Amino acid sequence: MSDTPADDVAKPSWHATLWARMAQAMAMDRVAHGLLVCGPPGIGKRVFAERIVAALLCREPDRNGDACGHCAACRQRQAETHPDISRLTPEETGKLIKVDQVRAFSQRLQLTPQYDSGRIGWIDPAEALSPSAANSLLKTLEEPPPACHIVLVTDRVSALMPTIRSRCQLWRLAPPEPVEARQWLEARQVDCDGLDVDSLRTPFAVVDRHAQDYATLIDGWDSALSDVIRNREDPASAAERLAKQPADLLTDWLYRRASGLLSLALMKNGDPADNSQALPESLARVATRMDPHAFQPWCAQVAEAARLARSNADWQLVVESLLLDLKTRLKRKPSR
Repeated sequence: MSDTPADDVAKPSWHATLWARMAQAMAMDRVAHGLLVCGPPGIGKRVFAERIVAALLCREPDRNGDACGHCAACRQRQAETHPDISRLTPEETGKLIKVDQVRAFSQRLQLTPQYDSGRIGWIDPAEALSPSAANSLLKTLEEPPPACHIVLVTDRVSALMPTIRSRCQLWRLAPPEPVEARQWLEARQVDCDGLDVDSLRTPFAVVDRHAQDYATLIDGWDSALSDVIRNREDPASAAERLAKQPADLLTDWLYRRASGLLSLALMKNGDPADNSQALPESLARVATRMDPHAFQPWCAQVAEAARLARSNADWQLVVESLLLDLKTRLKRKPSR
């Protein structure tokens, strides 16, 4: 997806109020050296952060504070060749950012910028900073080089060290209203039929799922889950296959399946026909014999798995543990 300010994808309507504040800060030259952009996944945090970077580097920003998209600095940024941008990300997806990476990053920020707009440091995801890496970053945040801005992006601001948060200006993005998100998605030819409120509040995640043919993926994952429950496949072999899938999409699917199963388990009649969560019939019937009190802890484990997906944990073992625990809980008789 393009992050060019000329493209309205980079300027969703639910960002407008926060961007107005940022544009005013830029106009008054009051942009903090450390900018922490946070909010739940799927609402366009990185698009907003890239918009900040574009505007800070642009030679001819427009009256709304946005980058022009045409000057030399904008063209270099779009081509990912701008000499004054330094990015700090994990060496491998899901791994932590190491202390030696932070040291090299900080050294790059000390270099003389090629343009008078200064240097930009980009850290994403900020919660991936290891404790030692975060401590190493503190000095740079406390005493940044002149004309340098460090932009940190995170889904989980609570996971950051308090000392990191306190040295940054917080820019917290909120999810859009469902009606607003639906209009935005439909303008991009994304089919919104069947999307629940939770999905509509994470429109960028919906776009990503649409691009990766999420519907086809979840059909396979539903079959794997059903086979494990019905003893047609061993949890270990199913976990081995599932762990190779995109972790963000897999955790989204797990969360929705856990929510759907629990909702049906809590119904008095447990009628699979009344399936507001659009569960496949094979999974919906599982809920009718599930004790919701025994099932609730599994839902908590799914939420924890989403966190572990971004850590150094063995992801395959995490998925296998979830499947094994679900089978154990299915053996319990519903309480009466």
